Amino acid sequence: MDIRQKETQGLNISVKIDKKNYDKFIKDIKNLGKKYEANSNHNFLKYSILANCQKLPHVPCKGWCSRVKDDNGRITEVFFGDYDNVLFDIVKSEAEYIQEEYNLPPLLIFTTEESKDCNGEIYGNYHLICLKKMTFREVVKIQDELHMDQAFKKIPLIYRFRTFVTRQGKKKNRSAPKFKCVIGDLSKEYPQEVSQAHLEGLEAIYEGLPKIKYTNLDGHDLSKLVLTEYSTASNVGK
Repeated sequence: MDIRQKETQGLNISVKIDKKNYDKFIKDIKNLGKKYEANSNHNFLKYSILANCQKLPHVPCKGWCSRVKDDNGRITEVFFGDYDNVLFDIVKSEAEYIQEEYNLPPLLIFTTEESKDCNGEIYGNYHLICLKKMTFREVVKIQDELHMDQAFKKIPLIYRFRTFVTRQGKKKNRSAPKFKCVIGDLSKEYPQEVSQAHLEGLEAIYEGLPKIKYTNLDGHDLSKLVLTEYSTASNVGK
């Protein structure tokens, strides 16, 4: 057990247990919560207890980071977006919106799983990638306008690289993400500064990827691409 005192006069308590004791703990903590809430003076409720119980990550995955580090030390990010269990039309519409609103080069959409619902509409899990180099704050601002997976947005808060990660390899018995489509006019030229390392990485994995007319590649090669291995608690979806 790990118990840490927080600056806000609270505690962080971390406990790692097996499945049998996890089920018993959940049952016990529900009963304790009801008991102590009922016994409290409701005119002096000064404390709140939040129990965040979850399965520890155990499924290994490979991916790459959105981070780009220039030779002068400047750190930027390419745009990664992640959607779970959502209509494809929503992803497509939002990709079209942010390209226009934020003057982005075309966005690439990848899928890890797709199905049709009872109305014949396509839905599934999707990744968005745009190779324009942006500040971390600019990426977060755009993400906040989208119906993205909320957990994905929080990755930089807990991940030691403080950047976004998108899966490129297999996930247990799930195949790697598949290219679905590009959002944008392929006949136009795009002068925005673009991460060449990420572009070369995508082209190496996805044969026949549509050619986008980037006119301002940053000149970095694949050695600048930050690859990572991580664990997830789920073996389905993204």
